[in-house]
Amino acid sequence: MDEQAAVTHDDRFDFVARILAAEPLSHQGVTEFRHLLQEDMRALLSDAEVPSAVVAQVLYRLHAVADRMELMTSSPCVLDKCVVAVAGGFSSGKSSFISSFMDGAAIKLPVGIDPMTSIPTYVVSGPRGTIQGYTDKGGLIDIPLDLYARLSHRFVHSLGFNLRDILPFAAIETPLRDLEHVTFIDLPGYDPAMSEGAYTDDDSTVALEFLAQAHALIWVIGLDVNGTIPSSDLDFLGSLQSENSQGKPLYIVLNKADLRPPAELTPVLDNVQTLLNAEGIAYAGLCAYSSARSTQFRYRGQHLKTFLREIDQPVNGRADLLKELNATFRRLYDAMSKNSQKSEELENAVIALELDLHELGLYRARRTVSMEQGRGRRRPRTPGEVAQSAQERLAYLKEQLRTLEVDGALGTAKRIAQAMRMALKTV
Repeated sequence: MDEQAAVTHDDRFDFVARILAAEPLSHQGVTEFRHLLQEDMRALLSDAEVPSAVVAQVLYRLHAVADRMELMTSSPCVLDKCVVAVAGGFSSGKSSFISSFMDGAAIKLPVGIDPMTSIPTYVVSGPRGTIQGYTDKGGLIDIPLDLYARLSHRFVHSLGFNLRDILPFAAIETPLRDLEHVTFIDLPGYDPAMSEGAYTDDDSTVALEFLAQAHALIWVIGLDVNGTIPSSDLDFLGSLQSENSQGKPLYIVLNKADLRPPAELTPVLDNVQTLLNAEGIAYAGLCAYSSARSTQFRYRGQHLKTFLREIDQPVNGRADLLKELNATFRRLYDAMSKNSQKSEELENAVIALELDLHELGLYRARRTVSMEQGRGRRRPRTPGEVAQSAQERLAYLKEQLRTLEVDGALGTAKRIAQAMRMALKTV
């Protein structure tokens, strides 16, 4: 049966109604953290003179901490798990790759011709065999297996709005074969242009948010449509590694290798290895893999099983999140400190200019004016015009100085950070 024919109006209405009706979880620490993030941090960052790239990074990293806190409070088995993000382009086979490690046939991630993963999904190694959705208000709903299998981009588009606005992520608890301490994150493709007719404009941002909380990254490339690693993948991986000061390990999986003649696999691996090395992208290993057969055919560097065995270790979840929180605020403090230094340099220049004008007898208090006058003159200026120009430049510098005042913002940021640490310690 066609997927869209199987999704009725009642299905969609009931699903959305259950999401909206879900009562928020009652954990005080998570509630306090999200309030600080949504209210205090956003107000601070909207006023502070901080580069937009820093603002975006701080927000998605703090959202990642909040999501992990929420998951830890509702699924305690996540607390000590090593988080492995599985990312890549649309239809590269990320979901089928994760499913190849699921022990048993009761639960599998949805796969299909269309891009299927629309909701980031944690796959936790555990015994329960459950699927749960986490709402934007902090609520929790059970998702039947048959419904979860239909949460593709086409299903999301049929709702008429972006489902992630009210259901930002989901979690599956199921046994993972030979992996006791691993939690996979199945992410939407980072490249929204490859998915037609769906609400995917923020897929790249969503990928960054969930990648921020991962201890390791597996990057999947589909060999059914690619003969090498796409240039867009190289660009995305390069940008990730430029921000990855903690050295999170990366493994490259060339999936659907069973669809290629065996003789082609070695040249493809050699080509991908050459491109990765040329771009300076550090990786632990590279392999040709078949999710359908749960089999690795060829590899370079580490064997996939060796890579997974090394990261299949328990972690201290609370300490890990506290480390991420502190690193995020250090990034913010650094940006604010640079602005503070610039503000101090500008203030010194303004004081020096005022002293010069006093010494020349040209200084008098003026209100803020523009700097449009005095440009493009051809005749010599009179002393009065020189004085006017100097006053205009002084007023302009003072105005710029006011926009760079961040001492108050820096103090506010430190108070928010301390409040977030206290909230995190209650999880």
